[in-house]
Amino acid sequence: MNERIALQLGARPWAPSRSVRVVQELNYYDMPTEGVLKRRFLPSYYFFACIDGVATEYNLWVYVSITRAEARKLRRLASTELRSFEVGLLVDRPLVVAMAHEDGGILHQAHVRVSEKLKVEEPKLAHQAWQSVKEEISAEAGAIERMAFC
Repeated sequence: MNERIALQLGARPWAPSRSVRVVQELNYYDMPTEGVLKRRFLPSYYFFACIDGVATEYNLWVYVSITRAEARKLRRLASTELRSFEVGLLVDRPLVVAMAHEDGGILHQAHVRVSEKLKVEEPKLAHQAWQSVKEEISAEAGAIERMAFC
């Protein structure tokens, strides 16, 4: 399990690569904002969710590898139980976080691990994920700047 999803720059966040497809939408707001992805040729499943900026120009998405049993459970749950289960999927697992633009698709990705228990505190998770993305962008920009002087 714990295999991180491979994202393609420019891809739509709900269709982050050609190797996966949406098998279940859990929430929809002009686009799928939560759901389950399945790898096309291998039995791998991923939960995805827009955790910040669903109605804005830039938004933040999170992806986590899940088991087939967890994918089935997501299909059966609703409301508060679903929300609580989803948050549990994001704790102590390797996450891939993507920053996306409404027209440009996925612009950047970062790897994050949330090690503390969250009580459906999406703003806290979103803040931590945005911070990780900003740090990676800053580090990449610094590396490019240093290379320019060579």
